[in-house]
Amino acid sequence: MLNTVSKNQITIIRRCKAPRELVWRVWTDPDHVAKWWGPFGSEHTTSMVELKVGGIYYVGMRAPDGSEHPSRGVISELIPFEKIVIMGDPNALDACGAGLPPKAVVTILFEDDSPGTTVTLDAVFDSEAARIAAEDSDYLINWTATLDALDAYLAKIMEEPLESTKSQ
Repeated sequence: MLNTVSKNQITIIRRCKAPRELVWRVWTDPDHVAKWWGPFGSEHTTSMVELKVGGIYYVGMRAPDGSEHPSRGVISELIPFEKIVIMGDPNALDACGAGLPPKAVVTILFEDDSPGTTVTLDAVFDSEAARIAAEDSDYLINWTATLDALDAYLAKIMEEPLESTKSQ
């Protein structure tokens, strides 16, 4: 994994050991998203994805202490199997937005890296102060853990028989 930080931007690059079509599916199918996003586990996570420009990208996480951590945004650009651009909810309750920071433009790129996929997550904040606040709220630490969970989830479903992954 490679992380870069600049004045108002954080970029995280991760190579996944799964084909791009599968990686895309686990980012865009709400049933899949709820199983790997965030630190609290699938029993504490819900997801809604309206896969269209103007659609909602939402992940709701409930911590063991009962606190709620919503991650919300609106899809502003979509190129199937290549790119999702999400505008973070300007009313997010915390600086990291539980993965989609307030007012940030978060771009997720999916590139073939045979036999796997390179995923680039790029967050552009509306100011340097917003980027620093997101970092102080553990944005990088939490995305690292979340992408680790993504890798584990991909490995798990790649071990399943082909028929069970086709229906999801």
